[in-house]
This record gives sequence, structure tokens and C-alpha cells, in this order.
Amino acid sequence: MLGDWATSVQARNDHGLFVALIGHTPVGAPELGAHIAGVREPGAVHRIAARLPGDFHVIAEAHGEIHAHGTASGMRRLFHATENGVTVAANRADVLAGLFDAPVDDDVLALRLLDFVPHPLGDVPLWRGVRSVLPGEFLRFGRSAPRTVRWWEPPRTQVPLAEGAQALRTALEEAVGLRVDVAGSVSADLSGGLDSTTVCALAAGVSTAPIPALTMPSRDSGDDDVHWARLAAAEIDGLEHVLLDIDEIPLFYSGLLDVRGPVDEPLPTLLDQPRQLVGHDALLAGGSRLHLTGMGGDHVLWGHPAHHRDLLATRPLTALRSIRGYRAQNRWSLRETLSVLADRRPYGRWLADVADDVTAPRAAPHSPDVFGWDIPPRLPIWATADAAASVRRSLREAARTAQPRGTTRALHNELHTLHHGTRATRVLHQVAEHSGLPLASPFLDDRVVEACWSVRSDERATPWEFKPLLKSAMRGRMPDALLRRTTKGEASADAANGLRENRERLAELWRDSLLAKAGLVDADKLLDITLRPSSPELRHGGLDATLACEIWLRTI
Repeated sequence: MLGDWATSVQARNDHGLFVALIGHTPVGAPELGAHIAGVREPGAVHRIAARLPGDFHVIAEAHGEIHAHGTASGMRRLFHATENGVTVAANRADVLAGLFDAPVDDDVLALRLLDFVPHPLGDVPLWRGVRSVLPGEFLRFGRSAPRTVRWWEPPRTQVPLAEGAQALRTALEEAVGLRVDVAGSVSADLSGGLDSTTVCALAAGVSTAPIPALTMPSRDSGDDDVHWARLAAAEIDGLEHVLLDIDEIPLFYSGLLDVRGPVDEPLPTLLDQPRQLVGHDALLAGGSRLHLTGMGGDHVLWGHPAHHRDLLATRPLTALRSIRGYRAQNRWSLRETLSVLADRRPYGRWLADVADDVTAPRAAPHSPDVFGWDIPPRLPIWATADAAASVRRSLREAARTAQPRGTTRALHNELHTLHHGTRATRVLHQVAEHSGLPLASPFLDDRVVEACWSVRSDERATPWEFKPLLKSAMRGRMPDALLRRTTKGEASADAANGLRENRERLAELWRDSLLAKAGLVDADKLLDITLRPSSPELRHGGLDATLACEIWLRTI
């Protein structure tokens, strides 16, 4: 094993079994040794590790047979490549690509221009010859050719919300507590939202020192996040509120050429680096060794609306009431909603059909397609004909064997949403590693995900209340006023301002575009749209995905 990591634990037993846990784990070498004392085969290690809280890679070896995996959530990933009969596995696809001198696959890069990359193509690495191990699977290699085997399935239990809330609270307490224990000195985001405030409250409850809680204000006068962050900092003991000055915060799309890499896939969170790391140098200088975030809360707590489609067969009145609620909130037409609900296409057929429409106009935001397999993906209008042809080929080829992630549309969507969220968060974690202050996102620990998904779907997925499971779990640990909050901050005004102020800098990117040189985008069209005032195609036409690909190419 070669690498550079802050925390790991290793043990070997009398049967010749070696096990390493790399990451945030609550056990030391003696405890791990006790867990594996009677184990003879690597295949049994996954069941042992699955009971432990935390966020870590698992490597088990016995008699030349190696089993390795990341987390079921996808926060810790694994990739592999083979040359001349030698297989190497790594947690970074770009590291493997460097070892094997693998070229970038332009067909996979073209897929990343889509606003949504459907399963299974979002998990395909961007280098030829590098393969991914899907979340929930382990890689088996050594004595035989590498193959993957599933070790994790989503929980099948459906407990009432009150019971599930207690389990979630326990899981979150363990997830946050072990980070504080291992790092010793931590800081945290405090946006004013439920997720980050939860993490701050739990960390403050176990830390022996005040926790710097970092708040980034918005230039949007209608954003009330700072009000709620101040309230939380004042009422939660053990927080030291750090409120950044608005002038310290870069606009969106500022400093793109200063983005540090590399990261191993192009996702829009790469573009957030100049903003997300503001204030981190001061936190690091102040002694913080780990920065806690609330990222992932939206992905594991927001029960997917497709659950109510699934309920139509068993509890039609309950399902119809909720579907009407989603319709009213999003102003969907009855015809559009019924069309999606009546769609019975299997996943492979749906994937093949959407290939025909990748250059069609985008659906309205929050369309009733949430009740289907996924939101139909679209390419931006500046994608070339060659890029569109490549994307169609890839989608149709995948459709021939594609199976949904889950047995129902709801489970498929929840797993797809989770894995997209962990991929995006993971990229931001990679970016933070370059700053010296690593991140941790406890909501994306496997035990936390399982606690959330063990709750009855109709109680956690509802149009009538925002994150009812978390509110129930944190009652008594957070100020009641925060639990009653009905607003949610969003940065559209900041993004619009950043786009307007940085048009010329963006234009410079397109004048020397690597994507254009690869034949994937029309640089002249992009340049024209970028310099055209208030162009709707720019803000809502897939700009962030294209920018992420362009910046990523410049960092690898």
C-alpha cells in the first residue's frame, strides 16, 4: 500500500489475514484486531466494517487474495487498471491514469457536457483503461483477474419517523464525534441552514474547545441565511462565530484560472474553489485540522417524490394527495404530470429514447419528470454536432445493458441523487486537500445514509414539510426557531452578478478553449453568447458543466 493519508488503522491476525481501514474510523489497531481475530477470508471483512461508523476505505488481504472498497455512499471511491497482468487499485482515477499513461477519453468528456449524466455513465472514469468500482461493490483481485462484487444494499426496513429520528441522531452524533476525537481541533461551516447548524451543534457538544463556525454572507438582500447563522451562534454553546466580510468573498466565476488541481473528474463544484475556501487559511492558522460541512444533507434527507408514484399501487389516496401537493408547488400541468405517471418504459428503453432528444430544448426546472427514471439530459447549444453524435452513441450503447440502480423508480432516483452528490462533494474535498485544511461531510457517512433511508418513505418524502426527519432528530439540540425555519437561502443573485462581472474573463477562456480544440464545443458560439448581455442560454443552458470540463482540462 502506497499513499499519503492522515489517519489509518491496520491489523493482522493469526490466520494470515491483513486488514487496513484508511480514513475516519472509530477503532484503533487493538480493536480492529479483536474484530478480525477469528476471520480467515477477506470476504468476511466487509460485514465487520459495515457495522462501524465513520468514512473509510477497507483493504483486506489473505494468501494473495485482495478485497478493497470505498463507502457505499460513494464518498470514498475506488478505481483500478491492469497492464501486463498487474492490477493496481487507487482512490483517485487521475493517479491511475498517470501511472499507466492513460489518455483522456473524448467520448466520456463529451458526456460531461450534459446537464445531467444518467446512470451508468456518470461513474465512467475519463481515462481509457481506468475502470471504476461502483459504490456498494468491492474489488476482488490478486490470485485472479479483477472483478467486482456487491457487498451493500439499501436498508429494507421502514420504521416510523419518530423511531428513525432517534437512530439518525445517534448516527450523526457518532459521525461528528469521531471526527472531533480524531482531529482534536476542528472548525465548521455555519450557513444558517439546517444541515450545517446540525453539524455545528453536535460538534460543539463534544469539543473541549470553542469551534470556529464560518459564515459566508450573500450579496442578495433577500437571503436571510446570515440572520439564522447569527441566531444559531448566539444560542448554541461552544461556537465562536466567524462572519466573513462580504468584500472578502469572490463573485461566482471569479478566479477560475487560479483553481488548483488536479481533481479526477470535472464537476461544477470545481468552480466553487475560490469561494468555498475563503477563510480557510485563517482557520488553519488558528489551529483547525479538519473542517466540518453540512454537505450531503440535501441528498440523504430529501425523500424523492417518486416514492409517491410507487405508493399508487398500495396506498393510492395517500399517494395522490402528495402528488397533488407537488403539482401545486411546482405549477405542473395535469397533462404533463399524468404523462409521466403513465410512463411504463423499462430503464434501458427510457435511456435509449432520451438519446434522441439530447439537443432538444430543456424542460422547465422542477418538471414532473421527477416521478420518472430521471430528468432527461440535454446538451448545451454550443456543443458541436460531433459531440452530440458521440453522446447519442454512448447513451444508446449503455441502454443495451443498463439496469436501474434500484428496483423502483424511487430507489433508483435516491441512489442516483446520492451518488451524484457524493461525487460533487468528493471533488470539493479533493480541492480542499490542496489548501491544507481537509473537509469532512458527516451526512454522507454510510451509517447516516442508512438511518435516513430506514424511515418510511411517505413520512420523510413529503411536499408538506422541509426535512421533517432531521427536525425531529435535532429537537432539543438546536434552537426551536431554527427548526421552524421555512426559508432556504440560494445564491442565484450572486451567480448572476458573478456572470455579469466576469464575462470578459470567461470570453478569454473560450478564445483559447481546450474543449474547442478537442472538437466538442463551438468556441465562436460560446464567445458570442458570453458577451451578449443577459443571455438566458448562458445562465440556464449548461454553462457550469462546460466550464467545469474546460477548467478540469487545464488542471490535469
